Amino acid sequence: MSSLSSAGSARFRVAIFWSMVILLVGLFGASWMIRGTGTTKPVARTSILVQDFPEAKSYISASQVELLELADREVKSLLAQFPKLPGALNVKANRDFLVSNMVAAEQTWKSSLELDPRNPDALFGLANLAFQAGKYDEAIAICEGLQRTNPGNPRVPLLLADSFMNSGKTDLAALSLEQHIISEPTSVQALNMLGTAQLNLQNYEKAIFCFSRVLEYAPDSKDAYYGLGQSYARQGDKDKATANMRRFAEIADASSQTNAQAAQAFEDREQAAHVAAQVFLDSALVYKSIGDLPAAQIRILSALRLQPDVAAWLHELQRVLQKRGLRWEAIDAGQRLVSLLPKNVEHWLTLGSLYAELQQPEPAIDAFRRAIELAPDDPRCRAAESIILKLK
Repeated sequence: MSSLSSAGSARFRVAIFWSMVILLVGLFGASWMIRGTGTTKPVARTSILVQDFPEAKSYISASQVELLELADREVKSLLAQFPKLPGALNVKANRDFLVSNMVAAEQTWKSSLELDPRNPDALFGLANLAFQAGKYDEAIAICEGLQRTNPGNPRVPLLLADSFMNSGKTDLAALSLEQHIISEPTSVQALNMLGTAQLNLQNYEKAIFCFSRVLEYAPDSKDAYYGLGQSYARQGDKDKATANMRRFAEIADASSQTNAQAAQAFEDREQAAHVAAQVFLDSALVYKSIGDLPAAQIRILSALRLQPDVAAWLHELQRVLQKRGLRWEAIDAGQRLVSLLPKNVEHWLTLGSLYAELQQPEPAIDAFRRAIELAPDDPRCRAAESIILKLK
């Protein structure tokens, strides 16, 4: 257990170090670009997140069947172009997994591994299949291997923790989640899972802390209210337990007060939209990997039209737009990110850097100050303070 802890902590420290280095380079790049420049007036424009493109108009009215056909066409098009590319096979396998065709998903992920035995997406897919089949030790073994070879994948520690919890190793689940939250402090899923692990370990104060953090980022999380109710009840605090369980019941009731048949139809359509959106996102990453950034961009935008406000997808879109030199468009994604995750320091710093590069001192200073308020001792924020002095 101690070796797992030290190795995991080391990997996360390395990941955090390099993310800090990358952002610091960006900050100093912004500092260099604003030297000797004046203020540029912002251009009146429509956010890239709401701009029309030909394909988007059909998404809104598409039925469940049409959305699944849309996903199928994208998969077939990708495989026709790149039949021997492991990433393209992963897109198909993930689509098969999402529509519960587990046999096809397993076959395709194994075919992908034949082309690249270290393919992290295929290995993660097989770990997920093992978890779904109740083969938790197999899932744990694959995830631990992935943490050694691909430590930056945020999905791996969540699946690893889930596997630990289902196999009765709650202490290891808590350890894995604590290490993960170091690099993903706003992950609602991780915080909820850690709260549940601490509750099961009878660490009630720690559980309360985790569930309370969840509510900072997701104020209507019924799982967090339920966890708080259970934690306070086990501490003997009946008043707080009752208040939180009442709020849990209110949210649960509100979400179920619809006609059952209509709700099922909505859920089926939403699931189909999720499948199509995930296919577009996965396809975008394939195009990005081969350097076709315009193709990657349109597919991420398609994914976001089908399933808006997925923070990880917005962040990926922002990175693609930055690589293309489309700073105003990257700001569009950044503005949405900070509205969704107002306590994320990195998103505020990136937004400030983009504004600074475009000689927009007022919004740049505002964004940097929001980051500094959140983490005044962060080295990146100290670098931002020096940029603010140049912008004034």
